[in-house]
Amino acid sequence: MKIKLITTAVLLSSAISVSAEEYTVLSDISWSNVDVAGSSYDVFGLDGTYFFDKKESLGPYNEFEYINKVSNINASYVNFETGDYYSAGVTGELFVENFLVGAGYSEDKFDNDATLFTLGYLFNDDFLVRVDAVDTDGADTVYNISAAYNHQINDTDYVGFTLATDDNTDYVTLSSKYFTHLGDDRYFTANVSFTDFDGDNTWALGSSYYFTKATSVFATLAEDDLYEVGAQHFFNTNIALYASFASQDDLVETDTYTIGLKAQF
Repeated sequence: MKIKLITTAVLLSSAISVSAEEYTVLSDISWSNVDVAGSSYDVFGLDGTYFFDKKESLGPYNEFEYINKVSNINASYVNFETGDYYSAGVTGELFVENFLVGAGYSEDKFDNDATLFTLGYLFNDDFLVRVDAVDTDGADTVYNISAAYNHQINDTDYVGFTLATDDNTDYVTLSSKYFTHLGDDRYFTANVSFTDFDGDNTWALGSSYYFTKATSVFATLAEDDLYEVGAQHFFNTNIALYASFASQDDLVETDTYTIGLKAQF
C-alpha cells in the first residue's frame, strides 16, 4: 500500500511539473485606435524578447516568475499614424552568476537618442537590486534605483514588491503583484502601484482572472479617471489573441481600442 501511495505521489509530481510550458521567445504585435477629443489616430506596435534559457510559465501561459533571472535581449518598435512619429529601442540583460549587467539604446523620429546601462546584484533568487543609468541627448544622466523582492507563499502563489526611485528622489514608486492558484486551471492576479512625483501622487490598481490557463479577463483602474478592460485567449500554447478598451476622462477625453496577437515559442 505504501509503495502504491509513493508511486502515485511521484507520478502526480511529474504531471504537475510537465504541465508547465517553457518558452524562449515572447513576442507581441498590436494595433490601437486612439480617439483624442474627436480626432482619431492609429498606433502600431511590435515587441519581442529572446531568452538565452527557457522561461517556465506558472500555469497560465503568459504568467512567469516575479523576478526574471534569465539573460535576454528585447527589441521594440512603435509607429504612430504611419510614420508621423515612431520610436524604437533594443535592450539586453546578462546574468553572470549573481551579477546583472545590461545595456540599451533607443531613438525616435525627432532624434531623441538615449542609452541605457544597467548594473545589478541578485542577493538570492528572491531579491534583486539594480541601478539603471539613462543618458538622453541634451539632458543630464538619470540614475534609476530599484529593489525587487519576491515572497514565495507556496509552489505556485507569490507576492512581489518593487521599490524604485531616481538619484534625486524626484519620484518614488512602490508596486506589488499577487499571484494565486484558485484550483483546477483557475488563477488570479492583483497589481497595485503608488507613485509620489515630488509631492504629487498617482496610483493604479489592476487584476486578471484566468478561467483556464488559456483564457482570461483583465481590468485596470487608475487616477485621473483612467480605466481599462480586456480579454485574452490562447488558441494553443503558442498563439494568443487579445483585445482591450481604455478610457481616460481628465483634461481631455481619450478612448483607446486595442487588438493584439501574442506568439510564444
